[in-house]
Amino acid sequence: MVNLLFDYDGTLHDSLAIYAPAVWAAYDALAVRGLAEGEPPSLEAIRRWIGMAPSEMWEQFQPQLSSQEKQAGGTYIGRRMQELVEAGRARLYPGVPQVLDELKALGVGMLLLSNCPVSYLRAHTACFGLERWFDGLYCGEEFHYLPKYEILPILQARWPGEFLVIGDREQDVEMARKNQAPAVGCLYGYGSREELAGATWLAKTPEEIPGLVREFLCTGRP
Repeated sequence: MVNLLFDYDGTLHDSLAIYAPAVWAAYDALAVRGLAEGEPPSLEAIRRWIGMAPSEMWEQFQPQLSSQEKQAGGTYIGRRMQELVEAGRARLYPGVPQVLDELKALGVGMLLLSNCPVSYLRAHTACFGLERWFDGLYCGEEFHYLPKYEILPILQARWPGEFLVIGDREQDVEMARKNQAPAVGCLYGYGSREELAGATWLAKTPEEIPGLVREFLCTGRP
């Protein structure tokens, strides 16, 4: 059995449209209380935070805050993003539903792992019906936000067979490399070509992914 392990934000979901407004709202809320330092983060800075574990993001955003304030801020951002999802602001990349349909028809295992809270994944599952494609939906909060490369062995124990990682950030490539799994790096997402340099294959669009998966299924290895 071959299991495809997808990242979510930046790989399937174009998350900047809901993430940036939520981060700016969190900054404003902190500023009102006199807790924010510096200027509001730029759109480019926020792009780089997509896919990071919350601890990494807050170290770049407002590192001076206490752990309690960071946790509360993360909850605030998550709640605001969820409100935007429920308001219809969330969008999968164009072509993603059709790509997932095509991959599901191949008879492979379909799994998703995102560095996100449980509530976030539940909101998106309800919005897009993710359960129609995925056999397993997992988020970082379930694993106490361990690095992704430490979560993969847990999933490998639950889902026998080979794994092919599909994601847009260096954390996804690192997860694959440290567990001797191949990876598809998604250039259309939020990671740079440099951070995806270690991927086995590179996809410029979602529509390229099924062809790369078929190549893996035919060869077993690149």
